[in-house]
Amino acid sequence: MLKAARNSSILLLSGCFIALSVSMFTEILSWILILVLCAFVMRLTLYFEWHKSLPKVRTLNLLALLSGLALAWFSFQLGLLLSMVNLLVMASALKLMLLRNQRDFLQLVATQVFLTACGFIFEQSIAYSLFYTAICLLLLLSLAVYFAPGLQWRTLSKKTAIMILQAAPIAVVLFLVLPKLGPLWQMPSQRGTETGLSDTVTPGDIAELSRSAKLAFRATFEGALPQPQERYWRAVVMEHFDGKTWQTHPTRVAARRQYLNANAEFTPDVSGRSYRYQVIAEPTSQRYLFALDVAIPDGSRSNRQIWQDHSYQLFSRDILHSTFVYNVRSFPETALDDTLFSLERRLNLQRPDKGNPRTREWISELRQQFPVDAEFIRAVQRFFVEQDFRYTLQPETMQENPVDQFLFDKQAGFCAHYASAMAYALRLGGIPARMVAGYQGGEVDNDGYISVYQYDAHAWIEAWTEQRGWVRYDPTALVAPNRVMFGLQNVLSEEDSELVGEPLSLARLSAFPLFNQLRLLLADIDYAWSRWFLGFDQQSQRDMLRELLGELSVQRLMWLSVGTLLGIMALLALFFLPRWQRDTRPREVKAYETALMLLSKHGIERTAHIPPETFSKEVSRLCSAGVAATFARLTRLYINTQYRNGSSAVHERDAKTLLSDLRRQLKQQAS
Repeated sequence: MLKAARNSSILLLSGCFIALSVSMFTEILSWILILVLCAFVMRLTLYFEWHKSLPKVRTLNLLALLSGLALAWFSFQLGLLLSMVNLLVMASALKLMLLRNQRDFLQLVATQVFLTACGFIFEQSIAYSLFYTAICLLLLLSLAVYFAPGLQWRTLSKKTAIMILQAAPIAVVLFLVLPKLGPLWQMPSQRGTETGLSDTVTPGDIAELSRSAKLAFRATFEGALPQPQERYWRAVVMEHFDGKTWQTHPTRVAARRQYLNANAEFTPDVSGRSYRYQVIAEPTSQRYLFALDVAIPDGSRSNRQIWQDHSYQLFSRDILHSTFVYNVRSFPETALDDTLFSLERRLNLQRPDKGNPRTREWISELRQQFPVDAEFIRAVQRFFVEQDFRYTLQPETMQENPVDQFLFDKQAGFCAHYASAMAYALRLGGIPARMVAGYQGGEVDNDGYISVYQYDAHAWIEAWTEQRGWVRYDPTALVAPNRVMFGLQNVLSEEDSELVGEPLSLARLSAFPLFNQLRLLLADIDYAWSRWFLGFDQQSQRDMLRELLGELSVQRLMWLSVGTLLGIMALLALFFLPRWQRDTRPREVKAYETALMLLSKHGIERTAHIPPETFSKEVSRLCSAGVAATFARLTRLYINTQYRNGSSAVHERDAKTLLSDLRRQLKQQAS
């Protein structure tokens, strides 16, 4: 049975367990986290001997039964994957309370290694990767402490670090050559409103999303970057409006599904100058992708991964449960006129039959004054410029007739308020219009890539014109032009506002050069991690192997597998075969064993059961006085080093001299 008191290995294992559980607090049920905390506190009290007895097995069995029933109740809401992770954490907490012997300890270590792998399902950023790597190191250290409790922590840490360094090249080789398999389970939907855009938007939704400083995606361009006014990243097109909320029209969803099933992909007719870039998108649990207009997939790999519909949206064929890398080419001068116009017109003239009477009356009068579509659109735009509209992240609530209240009473809102009001006004005037949600702007890094964050979320509209098809109009830019040219932070700093939920506004912190340099450095590291490690998917692996092997034939892949296996075996042999290992024994010990070999050549053997001092007396009886004296001194150095930790540089020099004297004296004795 394990001794709980002052058992450092158990305490270290308990610390790793609670750290792992807290790192997944959004996925773990709160009452299971409380159970983990209770198990940790119990082990803490046993370690410091505040309490000296483990709970009874009957008590823990009853607790396990109640916990299992509670988890079964919540599992219907969690789904299979989260239920299994919660079950693993709950079982580990109960096992930690019951830990009594070596088998329990080893089972708990193995469980924590598996739980660390589960953590990568939910978070794969560089910070979390470093954290989980540290947890693995501490788990290995707890094993070392358990099996060698007498050694110092410094020695054990050094040995553990050496083992990790030895395993690193093998891990790199396996990462590069092992086949990349798809997920074996269905990922849960992301919780919270800060994970990204959705296909349903009420004007306040984007305002809430824009209070988050989380990364949305990064784009790396080949050549020149687009100008700030060109950085409209299309994500979701919404055509159904019920007076308050915009969403993807059900007819559009049905048409999209029909085209997808028929494998009839929309391919726009593009022309003019273009931007070629790679996007690294963060997980959203959605299928929509981000791109500048008009975008087409670039390369065979992206063509297989991306599907496009007649609303010029890009979709991933798989849900984005992890970081997704794709290549795009955008043609900003291409007109958005290659569409199903009959469907577009029917969907984008739809409006609710009732509500917002003042807006209806205003548009009716305005349309009579400006019967030409272009003049009518300019008149609506002038209204936003001439009235006292204000851009704000925290508008007042507008429940009844929200468009009326926004246009004529409050006149203060976020981008979705302006886009919703203008699209509705144009529809009332008989012009097809729709809302587009995405991102606008982004932070340009010195290395030539653009980082787009959730606070860059934006909404604008597209209106149909006979000459150019769908044309982008951004009423927000009329009220707050700095929002488009310099980003959200500039607008909020001018209004003496800041991101809600953040300790300090990013604009204010970025004003400090040291903080800004550190922030950009961390962003560069995270970008490199996302691009070269998380972005190394199945297609990247195939491209690498194709460059290495040429044609990916079965024979060449077989030889690659055999070569990889032989290389790993060679590394293991280099690390662990005794003949390759450096002899780290003290000089006194090696000198004594060499002396035993010299005596053995002269017929004087020491058997394993004879103590060193007894054998030294036997040598003095059989050999000359000089040999006996020299060997006695070597024996004392050996005993002092081996059993009393008395090795020193002086001893090493003495052992070397004595061994030379012994060789010479044995030769004289033999002659």
